[in-house]
Amino acid sequence: MEMSGDGDPERAHRLLAEAGALAHLGVWEWDLRSNELWWSDELYQILGLAPRSLAPSFEALLARVHADDLSTVKSYFAHARKDPSPLGIEYRIVRPTGEVRTIQARAHNRFDDAGAPVALVGIDQDITETKEVAARVVFSDRMVSIGTLAGGVAHEINNPLAVIAANLQMLAERHPDAQTRDAKVAVERIRRIVRGLQTFSRADDDSREVLDLHRVLELAIAMAANEIRHRAKLVRQYGKPPSVFANEARLGHALLNLLVNAAEAIPDGHADRNEIRVITRTDAAGWAIVEIQDTGFGIARELQHRIFDPFFTTKPVGKGTGLGLSITHGIVRSLGGDITFRTAAGKGTTFQVALPPMATPVREKPPTDPPRVGERKRGKILVVDDEVLFATSLRRLFASEHAVTVVHNGREALERIESGDRFDVILCDLMMPEVTGAELHAELTKIDPDQANRMIFLTGGAFSPASQTFLERVTNLCFEKPCDIEELRAAVRRGVNNGRP
Repeated sequence: MEMSGDGDPERAHRLLAEAGALAHLGVWEWDLRSNELWWSDELYQILGLAPRSLAPSFEALLARVHADDLSTVKSYFAHARKDPSPLGIEYRIVRPTGEVRTIQARAHNRFDDAGAPVALVGIDQDITETKEVAARVVFSDRMVSIGTLAGGVAHEINNPLAVIAANLQMLAERHPDAQTRDAKVAVERIRRIVRGLQTFSRADDDSREVLDLHRVLELAIAMAANEIRHRAKLVRQYGKPPSVFANEARLGHALLNLLVNAAEAIPDGHADRNEIRVITRTDAAGWAIVEIQDTGFGIARELQHRIFDPFFTTKPVGKGTGLGLSITHGIVRSLGGDITFRTAAGKGTTFQVALPPMATPVREKPPTDPPRVGERKRGKILVVDDEVLFATSLRRLFASEHAVTVVHNGREALERIESGDRFDVILCDLMMPEVTGAELHAELTKIDPDQANRMIFLTGGAFSPASQTFLERVTNLCFEKPCDIEELRAAVRRGVNNGRP
């Protein structure tokens, strides 16, 4: 089959127009002698105009350029008509609807036989989606890095905090005064903040579990506390919403975004005159409802249709990415829920998140009462922790009730048990060098499964995938540092009295 090389001008023009439409590519030509401008139908589309709805002109083009980029575009064209080399520029336009798009333009000069420039020919390409994808990749990479850092920092904070908490508990038992009570309240506040860091630093893997909505809200509130306290009073109006089946890190991230958004809608100062109210309830359909109300600026009517758009922000450059509400919208919808808002300029905004309830109620395990004082017996406890101060604190904590042996690595613990030593309870750190708590458990399962069953894990943050998988698989108890001392004592007593914590 022969192909003609002559070509059909109409067909070539049509194919060129279709290629421009597919690539979001507008073509233009500026005659430098007559100062006339021509552009293709696709450029009308890029500018948000109906094809041939007005005559091409620089005034029409500049009218669509974002105010912050106007001087740059003018300078570009002034320079381009003199420079023979191909030139490029990136700038923003504002369509008549208010939508902002990012344009990449390239141009080159056409010369006459004498070498004088006679025309400037260029292309304008809408690269908004490409920019969004690239920005999301950068944002995602940055969040992974921040999450890894936050998880590591949380782990490092939790170990010394556990030492402080354990020693404060012993001090409070001897001197139950206001000072020790205040110190315990402060430790609990730090613990909530660190736990929030751990939650939000987890890998975004879409694993889901049954969640208490109030627990996730409190983690988000702890993380947003500094943004809120200087702008408004926080009011909790909690009802009885059902449990939801969701990813804790994602849901927490969405609620944190809404809390920070509410805080940033209120100017600094006069916190006593402003309020952020967090409401939970169950709606008529049985769904869990969270409302976050603020007394801030509200959202202008002409902007309301865009607030969930990626990269849309009313904040100054450098103060926000415009991704917060877009990400929140995506998270809520991915959980099968819905997010809506109501607002009034100057009176504030309310965002409402609706989440479906658990399909089948989850039966909670009945609480196990700690043994009464008369039932306690002295047991033999092994503490395995590479944090020397924390291990020493546990020795002090349990020495009055039990015989306590302390080792600082999993290898030494394994050697003791291999040599015939046996313990009623083994309190073991999860993350340790050389032999981890998970590896010690695996070895004990081989040589003495009963000793493996008697292990209670203590962790400052199981942030490695292997550790998380291990904790999901085993049935042993695990306490996050700093743990509730009375709950830990009760678990040890159950292990001593019943053979398993």
